[in-house]
Amino acid sequence: MSGDKHLIRRIKRGNLKAADELFERYYKEIYAYIYKQCGDRELTMDLTQDTFVAAFRGLQGYDERKAEFRTWLYRIAANKTADYYRSKRYHQRITELSLDDKVIELSDDSDILESLAEQELIRHIMDIVSGYDPVWVRIFQMKIFDEMTFSQIGDKLRLSENTVKTRYYAMIKRIRKELSE
Repeated sequence: MSGDKHLIRRIKRGNLKAADELFERYYKEIYAYIYKQCGDRELTMDLTQDTFVAAFRGLQGYDERKAEFRTWLYRIAANKTADYYRSKRYHQRITELSLDDKVIELSDDSDILESLAEQELIRHIMDIVSGYDPVWVRIFQMKIFDEMTFSQIGDKLRLSENTVKTRYYAMIKRIRKELSE
């Protein structure tokens, strides 16, 4: 978006108002993208903030010829999310949640239990996926969370559609195997 380029140039010259405008332009979109991957509002707010902090800190190194700002921002968000699932903080949080779940299980409210089970499954899958090669993780994220076709993913990552399909289905097979263990 050409408006992004203009704002980025202004930000690089120190214009904080332009930074606020760029932040407002993409905040909801990036928040929604991250929320799909973790299902937790507080964590999503943290990761979204981390994404924008990293983007603004790295803006001097951003090259508009290599990628649109929006694409670059999504890549940062994907990396921040994957980094979180690899982190000590995540593993500590899972341990704490496991203890909290034992208390919540006493509730009769099945919606809460279903929501917790779904969030736990998402966390577990992301924990598994985060250990894979970064390109494989990106394929998984683009297919599942961005709902892109294999062809679109191949174009973005400069891989053949067949390579993307092969890696994706191999990953799904590995995830299923690890979940069943």
